[in-house]
Amino acid sequence: MVAVEGSPVRLVLDTGDGDREYAEEQLQYLLAELSQLDLASIERAPSPLPPPPGTRGSGAVELGALVIGLGGGGALLPVLVGLVQDWLNRRRSGTIRIKIGDDEIELTATTDEMRKRALEDFLRRHGK
Repeated sequence: MVAVEGSPVRLVLDTGDGDREYAEEQLQYLLAELSQLDLASIERAPSPLPPPPGTRGSGAVELGALVIGLGGGGALLPVLVGLVQDWLNRRRSGTIRIKIGDDEIELTATTDEMRKRALEDFLRRHGK
């Protein structure tokens, strides 16, 4: 079991289309919903250096990166994950990666039994 307390949670939104304006708009909607939770902190992740000339970057993904402090020993992690999954399902598109330390899970707008089990395992690893 990996502790969450003190470990920031990184959320990375990928709208899947590479449109920076759309990604920013979606990120603002997500931030509005996240601000309703009693989180210790929500910050934009620092932007990476631009890709070298002639290479492809992942601007929409990096634009949508947040670092979240849960506080309270991680009791909010299931609530946070539930909010993210619900948010994705209402939009019916996109992907959000949730990362704690080296452990990561990717949530998409579609759900099935395998994803449910993966999510339960992820939450169990970071539970009390």
